[in-house]
Amino acid sequence: MKKGYALGIDLGGTKIYAVITDPEHNVIARAKRSTNPGSSPEETVSDMFEAAQDVLLEAGLNPEEINAIGAAVPSPVDPETGECLHAVNLGWKNVSLKELLKEKFGRPVILGNDADMGLLAEFYCGAAKGFRSAAGYFIGTGLGGGIIIDGKLLSGKKGLSGELGHTVVKVGGRRCNCGNRGCLEAYCSKVAFVKALKKAVFKRGESTLLPEDKFNEKSRNIKSKYLARAYENEDPAVRKVIDKGLRMLGASAASICAAVAPECIVIGGGVAESLGENLLPPFMASFQKHLFGIEPEDVVIRLSVLGDDAVAVGATLLARGTES
Repeated sequence: MKKGYALGIDLGGTKIYAVITDPEHNVIARAKRSTNPGSSPEETVSDMFEAAQDVLLEAGLNPEEINAIGAAVPSPVDPETGECLHAVNLGWKNVSLKELLKEKFGRPVILGNDADMGLLAEFYCGAAKGFRSAAGYFIGTGLGGGIIIDGKLLSGKKGLSGELGHTVVKVGGRRCNCGNRGCLEAYCSKVAFVKALKKAVFKRGESTLLPEDKFNEKSRNIKSKYLARAYENEDPAVRKVIDKGLRMLGASAASICAAVAPECIVIGGGVAESLGENLLPPFMASFQKHLFGIEPEDVVIRLSVLGDDAVAVGATLLARGTES
């Protein structure tokens, strides 16, 4: 495993978040830039490079002092080619991001899926530390997932293992941004919540406490803090939409238990961080209802403890070869 300092970059649907970690995986510097909607892969790589320069400046380090660089992307990543197969919320398909990053940074950049990296960080440094197996759900712009069994992150064919957001929870259900119908992400993600809320408020006339300047008929996304604030204030439209998503999430988590029986399930991402323990009652009710062959107390449910750092820290762990 590579020692020294490591750089991790989290490419998200709305932001680029970079960290530098020390040999004990502590974050010593952070930097953030906005993701520009509609940017080409080349433009995005330039933004990622600028975020890296920002965090190096914050840490007072030179590029030569970084021993490993990892990047996390919202897409399955082919472990053999480094190709991003389908970044749904960036509008990319079959992009050779690994080569673009290597050309821009002048050195290899190890690439991984963002939710996989979030779970990897929680497994080694956070909520799932001490367990042998774990599954993770990360609710953000989309819905990412990951699975670790016996300390090994599952990648599968072309890196497609753990795409839990695209497991089907309702045949013929809502259209997902991936093009399929009934995916979990179509019910439990910020994009899904906004779509459902627009239908409830602007087509059915339901009232909402969401501020008009943050949520309107043209909205495609919304900050998690506004959803959480409305939820806590018992906004009926917001509660109905989010609770349905969390029930779908609970059923999906129970299905994963039937498939791989993890010891721990971690729930993270911006929405989970904002809602906190408020998300647990609807999730747990559905999770317990749909479990097969295992008692609820035999699976530990935990909220992410690393917050915004999780995905970027996971990228540093992958780059260091922590699993090796």
